[in-house]
Amino acid sequence: MKGYVSDIISNNLSKIDLFVISRAIIEIILFVIVMRFVNKVLHIFFDKVINRIQDNETRKQYQTIRQLGIYIVDAVLILFFTTNILANFGVDMKPILATAGVLGVAVGFGAKKFIEDLFTGLSIILTGQLRVGDFVTVNNSTGTVEKVTLTMIVIRTFNGDVHFLRNGQIDTIINQTKDFSMPVFNLSVGYNTNITHAIKVLKELGKELKEMPEYSKYVLSDIEVFGLNEFQDSSLVILCRIKTTPQEQWMIKRKFNQMVKERFEKEGIEIPFPQVVVNKPAENEKERV
Repeated sequence: MKGYVSDIISNNLSKIDLFVISRAIIEIILFVIVMRFVNKVLHIFFDKVINRIQDNETRKQYQTIRQLGIYIVDAVLILFFTTNILANFGVDMKPILATAGVLGVAVGFGAKKFIEDLFTGLSIILTGQLRVGDFVTVNNSTGTVEKVTLTMIVIRTFNGDVHFLRNGQIDTIINQTKDFSMPVFNLSVGYNTNITHAIKVLKELGKELKEMPEYSKYVLSDIEVFGLNEFQDSSLVILCRIKTTPQEQWMIKRKFNQMVKERFEKEGIEIPFPQVVVNKPAENEKERV
Protein backbone atom coordinates (compact mmCIF):
# COMPACT_ATOMS: atom_id res chain seq x y z
CA MET A 1 0.00 0.00 0.00
CA LYS A 2 2.80 2.39 0.93
CA GLY A 3 4.55 1.58 -2.35
CA TYR A 4 1.37 2.30 -4.30
CA VAL A 5 0.92 5.71 -2.67
CA SER A 6 4.57 6.62 -3.20
CA ASP A 7 4.27 5.64 -6.88
CA ILE A 8 1.29 7.99 -7.31
CA ILE A 9 3.14 10.84 -5.62
CA SER A 10 6.25 10.30 -7.68
CA ASN A 11 4.23 10.15 -10.92
CA ASN A 12 2.44 13.43 -10.11
CA LEU A 13 5.68 15.11 -9.12
CA SER A 14 7.24 14.03 -12.38
CA LYS A 15 4.48 15.85 -14.27
CA ILE A 16 5.19 19.10 -12.44
CA ASP A 17 7.70 21.34 -14.11
CA LEU A 18 9.69 22.72 -11.20
CA PHE A 19 11.30 25.29 -13.45
CA VAL A 20 7.92 26.74 -14.39
CA ILE A 21 6.83 26.85 -10.74
CA SER A 22 10.03 28.48 -9.61
CA ARG A 23 9.72 31.01 -12.43
CA ALA A 24 6.15 31.80 -11.42
CA ILE A 25 7.22 32.31 -7.81
CA ILE A 26 10.01 34.64 -8.93
CA GLU A 27 7.57 36.62 -11.08
CA ILE A 28 5.13 36.96 -8.16
CA ILE A 29 7.95 38.25 -5.96
CA LEU A 30 9.04 40.55 -8.78
CA PHE A 31 5.46 41.78 -9.15
CA VAL A 32 5.28 42.73 -5.47
CA ILE A 33 8.67 44.47 -5.65
CA VAL A 34 7.80 46.35 -8.86
CA MET A 35 4.41 47.47 -7.55
CA ARG A 36 5.89 48.77 -4.30
CA PHE A 37 8.74 50.45 -6.17
CA VAL A 38 6.46 52.12 -8.72
CA ASN A 39 4.05 53.30 -6.01
CA LYS A 40 6.94 54.70 -3.99
CA VAL A 41 8.38 56.48 -7.04
CA LEU A 42 4.97 57.98 -7.85
CA HIS A 43 4.54 59.15 -4.25
CA ILE A 44 8.01 60.73 -4.22
CA PHE A 45 7.43 62.38 -7.60
CA PHE A 46 4.05 63.85 -6.66
CA ASP A 47 5.32 64.89 -3.21
CA LYS A 48 8.11 66.92 -4.84
CA VAL A 49 5.68 68.48 -7.32
CA ILE A 50 3.07 69.25 -4.65
CA ASN A 51 5.63 70.71 -2.24
CA ARG A 52 6.74 73.20 -4.90
CA ILE A 53 3.19 74.41 -5.49
CA GLN A 54 2.15 77.42 -3.45
CA ASP A 55 -1.48 77.49 -4.51
CA ASN A 56 -3.52 75.22 -2.24
CA GLU A 57 -6.18 74.62 -4.91
CA THR A 58 -3.64 73.32 -7.44
CA ARG A 59 -2.06 71.21 -4.71
CA LYS A 60 -5.36 69.47 -4.01
CA GLN A 61 -5.82 68.83 -7.72
CA TYR A 62 -2.43 67.09 -7.93
CA GLN A 63 -3.23 65.03 -4.84
CA THR A 64 -6.36 63.76 -6.54
CA ILE A 65 -4.46 63.00 -9.76
CA ARG A 66 -1.82 61.11 -7.75
CA GLN A 67 -4.46 58.91 -6.18
CA LEU A 68 -6.04 58.18 -9.55
CA GLY A 69 -2.65 57.56 -11.23
CA ILE A 70 -1.59 55.00 -8.63
CA TYR A 71 -4.94 53.23 -9.01
CA ILE A 72 -4.50 52.96 -12.80
CA VAL A 73 -0.83 51.87 -12.63
CA ASP A 74 -1.64 49.13 -10.10
CA ALA A 75 -4.42 47.81 -12.35
CA VAL A 76 -2.08 47.70 -15.37
CA LEU A 77 0.66 45.89 -13.40
CA ILE A 78 -1.79 43.31 -12.07
CA LEU A 79 -3.09 42.61 -15.57
CA PHE A 80 0.42 42.36 -17.05
CA PHE A 81 1.87 39.99 -14.46
CA THR A 82 -1.26 37.83 -14.28
CA THR A 83 -1.28 37.20 -18.04
CA ASN A 84 2.48 36.59 -18.05
CA ILE A 85 2.31 34.02 -15.21
CA LEU A 86 -0.58 32.18 -16.85
CA ALA A 87 1.34 32.10 -20.12
CA ASN A 88 4.28 30.41 -18.35
CA PHE A 89 1.99 27.53 -17.37
CA GLY A 90 1.08 27.02 -21.00
CA VAL A 91 -2.21 28.86 -20.92
CA ASP A 92 -2.93 30.32 -24.34
CA MET A 93 -3.94 33.90 -23.66
CA LYS A 94 -5.30 34.63 -27.13
CA PRO A 95 -8.59 32.71 -26.70
CA ILE A 96 -8.95 34.13 -23.19
CA LEU A 97 -8.40 37.68 -24.40
CA ALA A 98 -10.77 37.13 -27.33
CA THR A 99 -13.41 35.68 -25.02
CA ALA A 100 -12.87 38.53 -22.59
CA GLY A 101 -13.41 40.97 -25.44
CA VAL A 102 -16.69 39.33 -26.43
CA LEU A 103 -17.80 39.11 -22.82
CA GLY A 104 -16.79 42.73 -22.36
CA VAL A 105 -19.10 43.79 -25.18
CA ALA A 106 -21.91 41.62 -23.82
CA VAL A 107 -21.42 42.80 -20.27
CA GLY A 108 -21.16 46.37 -21.51
CA PHE A 109 -24.83 46.33 -22.44
CA GLY A 110 -25.70 45.24 -18.90
CA ALA A 111 -23.07 47.38 -17.18
CA LYS A 112 -24.67 50.67 -18.04
CA LYS A 113 -24.31 51.95 -14.48
CA PHE A 114 -20.62 51.06 -14.34
CA ILE A 115 -19.89 52.85 -17.62
CA GLU A 116 -21.92 55.84 -16.44
CA ASP A 117 -19.82 55.91 -13.25
CA LEU A 118 -16.58 55.89 -15.29
CA PHE A 119 -17.55 58.75 -17.58
CA THR A 120 -18.96 60.83 -14.73
CA GLY A 121 -15.83 60.17 -12.67
CA LEU A 122 -13.57 61.29 -15.50
CA SER A 123 -15.62 64.45 -15.95
CA ILE A 124 -15.48 65.27 -12.22
CA ILE A 125 -11.72 64.74 -11.98
CA LEU A 126 -10.71 66.46 -15.23
CA THR A 127 -12.87 69.52 -14.60
CA GLY A 128 -11.73 69.81 -10.98
CA GLN A 129 -15.23 69.95 -9.53
CA LEU A 130 -13.90 68.46 -6.30
CA ARG A 131 -10.54 67.23 -5.01
CA VAL A 132 -9.23 65.20 -2.10
CA GLY A 133 -9.46 67.44 0.96
CA ASP A 134 -12.33 69.62 -0.29
CA PHE A 135 -15.34 70.20 1.95
CA VAL A 136 -18.36 69.52 -0.22
CA THR A 137 -22.03 68.70 -0.32
CA VAL A 138 -22.74 65.92 -2.81
CA ASN A 139 -26.44 65.14 -3.13
CA ASN A 140 -27.40 64.95 0.57
CA SER A 141 -23.92 64.13 1.93
CA THR A 142 -21.78 66.89 3.45
CA GLY A 143 -18.18 66.39 4.56
CA THR A 144 -14.53 66.18 3.54
CA VAL A 145 -13.54 64.29 0.38
CA GLU A 146 -11.22 61.43 1.38
CA LYS A 147 -11.00 59.54 -1.88
CA VAL A 148 -11.86 60.05 -5.55
CA THR A 149 -11.83 57.18 -8.06
CA LEU A 150 -13.29 56.65 -11.50
CA THR A 151 -16.34 54.95 -10.02
CA MET A 152 -16.99 56.51 -6.62
CA ILE A 153 -16.35 59.35 -4.19
CA VAL A 154 -15.73 58.77 -0.48
CA ILE A 155 -16.86 61.54 1.89
CA ARG A 156 -16.34 61.62 5.66
CA THR A 157 -18.85 63.73 7.56
CA PHE A 158 -18.10 65.94 10.56
CA ASN A 159 -19.17 63.21 13.02
CA GLY A 160 -16.96 60.60 11.36
CA ASP A 161 -19.51 58.80 9.17
CA VAL A 162 -18.19 57.67 5.78
CA HIS A 163 -20.43 58.02 2.71
CA PHE A 164 -19.67 56.05 -0.47
CA LEU A 165 -21.26 57.72 -3.49
CA ARG A 166 -21.40 56.24 -6.98
CA ASN A 167 -20.32 58.82 -9.54
CA GLY A 168 -23.26 58.00 -11.76
CA GLN A 169 -25.72 58.94 -9.00
CA ILE A 170 -24.26 62.40 -8.43
CA ASP A 171 -26.65 65.15 -9.41
CA THR A 172 -25.33 68.17 -7.53
CA ILE A 173 -21.89 69.10 -6.18
CA ILE A 174 -21.50 72.11 -3.87
CA ASN A 175 -17.82 72.78 -3.19
CA GLN A 176 -17.38 75.06 -0.17
CA THR A 177 -13.57 75.20 -0.40
CA LYS A 178 -12.76 75.89 -4.04
CA ASP A 179 -10.53 78.93 -4.74
CA PHE A 180 -11.87 80.89 -1.76
CA SER A 181 -14.63 80.89 0.86
CA MET A 182 -16.94 83.55 2.28
CA PRO A 183 -18.36 83.17 5.79
CA VAL A 184 -21.59 85.18 6.01
CA PHE A 185 -22.65 86.97 9.21
CA ASN A 186 -26.21 87.90 10.07
CA LEU A 187 -25.59 90.00 13.17
CA SER A 188 -28.59 90.97 15.29
CA VAL A 189 -28.73 94.27 17.19
CA GLY A 190 -31.47 95.93 19.21
CA TYR A 191 -34.05 98.30 17.72
CA ASN A 192 -32.59 101.18 19.69
CA THR A 193 -29.14 100.69 18.11
CA ASN A 194 -27.53 103.39 16.00
CA ILE A 195 -27.06 101.38 12.78
CA THR A 196 -24.45 103.77 11.36
CA HIS A 197 -22.34 103.37 14.48
CA ALA A 198 -22.75 99.57 14.47
CA ILE A 199 -21.63 99.36 10.84
CA LYS A 200 -18.59 101.53 11.63
CA VAL A 201 -17.66 99.18 14.50
CA LEU A 202 -17.97 96.09 12.28
CA LYS A 203 -15.68 97.65 9.65
CA GLU A 204 -13.12 98.44 12.34
CA LEU A 205 -13.29 94.85 13.64
CA GLY A 206 -12.81 93.51 10.10
CA LYS A 207 -9.72 95.66 9.68
CA GLU A 208 -8.34 94.54 13.05
CA LEU A 209 -8.88 90.88 12.14
CA LYS A 210 -7.12 91.33 8.81
CA GLU A 211 -4.11 92.92 10.50
CA MET A 212 -3.71 90.21 13.17
CA PRO A 213 -0.50 88.24 12.39
CA GLU A 214 -2.08 84.87 13.15
CA TYR A 215 -5.11 85.51 10.92
CA SER A 216 -3.90 87.93 8.22
CA LYS A 217 -2.78 85.17 5.85
CA TYR A 218 -6.28 83.68 5.86
CA VAL A 219 -8.22 86.92 5.21
CA LEU A 220 -8.13 87.80 1.51
CA SER A 221 -9.94 91.14 1.47
CA ASP A 222 -11.59 93.81 3.61
CA ILE A 223 -14.84 92.96 5.31
CA GLU A 224 -17.98 93.71 3.28
CA VAL A 225 -20.74 95.26 5.39
CA PHE A 226 -23.95 95.45 3.35
CA GLY A 227 -25.95 97.32 5.99
CA LEU A 228 -29.36 96.77 7.56
CA ASN A 229 -30.64 93.61 5.93
CA GLU A 230 -33.73 92.54 7.85
CA PHE A 231 -36.32 93.54 10.44
CA GLN A 232 -37.07 90.74 12.87
CA ASP A 233 -39.53 90.60 15.76
CA SER A 234 -36.94 91.50 18.41
CA SER A 235 -33.93 92.71 16.46
CA LEU A 236 -32.40 94.35 13.42
CA VAL A 237 -30.08 92.24 11.27
CA ILE A 238 -26.88 93.61 9.74
CA LEU A 239 -25.43 91.52 6.89
CA CYS A 240 -21.70 91.23 6.24
CA ARG A 241 -19.13 88.74 4.94
CA ILE A 242 -15.37 88.14 4.81
CA LYS A 243 -13.43 86.56 1.95
CA THR A 244 -11.04 83.87 3.24
CA THR A 245 -8.76 81.14 2.00
CA PRO A 246 -10.43 77.73 1.53
CA GLN A 247 -10.92 75.56 4.63
CA GLU A 248 -10.35 78.51 6.99
CA GLN A 249 -13.77 80.17 6.84
CA TRP A 250 -14.99 78.43 10.00
CA MET A 251 -11.97 79.52 12.03
CA ILE A 252 -12.33 83.12 10.83
CA LYS A 253 -16.06 83.08 11.55
CA ARG A 254 -15.57 81.87 15.12
CA LYS A 255 -12.88 84.49 15.77
CA PHE A 256 -14.91 87.33 14.29
CA ASN A 257 -18.00 86.33 16.28
CA GLN A 258 -15.93 86.46 19.45
CA MET A 259 -14.57 89.91 18.52
CA VAL A 260 -18.09 91.20 17.79
CA LYS A 261 -19.42 89.94 21.13
CA GLU A 262 -16.60 91.56 23.11
CA ARG A 263 -16.67 94.86 21.16
CA PHE A 264 -20.46 95.22 21.21
CA GLU A 265 -20.46 94.80 24.98
CA LYS A 266 -17.78 97.49 25.26
CA GLU A 267 -19.63 99.87 22.93
CA GLY A 268 -22.99 99.25 24.62
CA ILE A 269 -24.50 97.79 21.44
CA GLU A 270 -27.28 95.42 22.41
CA ILE A 271 -27.28 91.85 21.09
CA PRO A 272 -30.95 91.04 21.71
CA PHE A 273 -32.64 87.80 22.63
CA PRO A 274 -36.24 86.92 21.66
CA GLN A 275 -38.75 89.06 23.55
CA VAL A 276 -42.53 89.32 23.61
CA VAL A 277 -44.14 92.72 24.20
CA VAL A 278 -47.48 92.51 26.03
CA ASN A 279 -49.65 95.65 25.97
CA LYS A 280 -51.73 96.14 29.12
CA PRO A 281 -55.32 97.09 28.25
CA ALA A 282 -56.74 100.34 29.56
CA GLU A 283 -59.17 100.37 32.51
CA ASN A 284 -62.17 101.24 30.37
CA GLU A 285 -61.32 98.35 28.02
CA LYS A 286 -61.26 95.98 31.02
CA GLU A 287 -64.73 97.15 32.02
CA ARG A 288 -66.05 96.46 28.51
CA VAL A 289 -64.72 92.89 28.71
